[in-house]
Amino acid sequence: MEDLIFNIHSRVYCSFGSLQRLKELVRPYGHRLLIVTEKVLIDSEPFKKIKAEIQKSDLDLITFAEITSSSTTHSIEKASEIARVSRIQVVLGFGGIRALSAAKAVAVASGYKGNFYNIMSTDLPDLAPLPYIEIAGTFRNPFMLSNEFIVPDARNGSLQVVSVNNSSPGGVIIDPSLFMDISKQYRIATLMDIFLEAVEGYFSIKSNFISDTLFLKTISMIVNLLPSIIEDTENPENLLGASNAGFAAALGLTISSTGLGTACAAEINKQFKVSRAITATILLPYVLEYGLRVCPEKIARMGPILGEDISGLSIISAADRIIESLRLSIGVRHLPVRLSELGIKKGHLLAVAEQVYKLPMIKYLPSRITIEEIYTLLKDAL
Repeated sequence: MEDLIFNIHSRVYCSFGSLQRLKELVRPYGHRLLIVTEKVLIDSEPFKKIKAEIQKSDLDLITFAEITSSSTTHSIEKASEIARVSRIQVVLGFGGIRALSAAKAVAVASGYKGNFYNIMSTDLPDLAPLPYIEIAGTFRNPFMLSNEFIVPDARNGSLQVVSVNNSSPGGVIIDPSLFMDISKQYRIATLMDIFLEAVEGYFSIKSNFISDTLFLKTISMIVNLLPSIIEDTENPENLLGASNAGFAAALGLTISSTGLGTACAAEINKQFKVSRAITATILLPYVLEYGLRVCPEKIARMGPILGEDISGLSIISAADRIIESLRLSIGVRHLPVRLSELGIKKGHLLAVAEQVYKLPMIKYLPSRITIEEIYTLLKDAL
């Protein structure tokens, strides 16, 4: 059994108005900031709020807003060169997983004098990344509190999950007031993405009793929150509840790992430029079925948090009941339910499966899996 090691470097503020703590987080590191964000967010109200807070705090800001669905490591190299030339002291990230991973990568690359691809391909000694502060643009980021980030490699187009010591953020701001403009459909899909992360982290062979507690709590929070967030999406308490769920899942993932569904959603997002969250929502039932086959005892343990009486049932029967209960709980209208609705065809699936198989989270599944089995899961979801 591996030793239990639990360490979190980041200071996290998760509440309405937490954006006002930005100056407090940044000041110990300096006053010259580079913010890395998505091109589509540059004129958004949340980004204007962030800029206003920075101006109010008498901080100097350079904006790099060139992250798009087609961005690769070229964008990271470009932004890090700007950071070095401008003598940036702190890197901020704002947006979804793509922008936040890019921002963390820029903080790493800006503190390294060599070629960025060395970081991706070699076990280097501990680097000295620039201080990195994360401002959440959605409820979730599985890499939020970790030393990892995910980037598309410009050399071959593949997704790379990169791990660099000391690259976790010094601070994280999760302010639900920045999520008010997110559409109802995307709010629900993002919550389902958190659900998938929690389920996969719970299934993973890296999980332990601490992460299991966090993941089961996350699942319980989402199941209880879903009816309200579907019917009353404008309720600010729902946004805070979703933010708490995303934080709990990210905290669990500092110990454990995401899995098959998250890997497939990331690869499909890269290849077809479709929403990662909506893809995750489609794949969630198939990941639960996978769990039923390979770790039914873990699914059965989810019974009490769902209010299911499974006393006297075998593990398989109990797990079957839990799966059915979850299906009823997560039934979401107005979202795609098949990959084909996203324009994905059968002929695309083998290439997706081959790339997914190479991603590092596949090593931590509860049971070994083949490319053919990944292909079958995707075909079932088509």
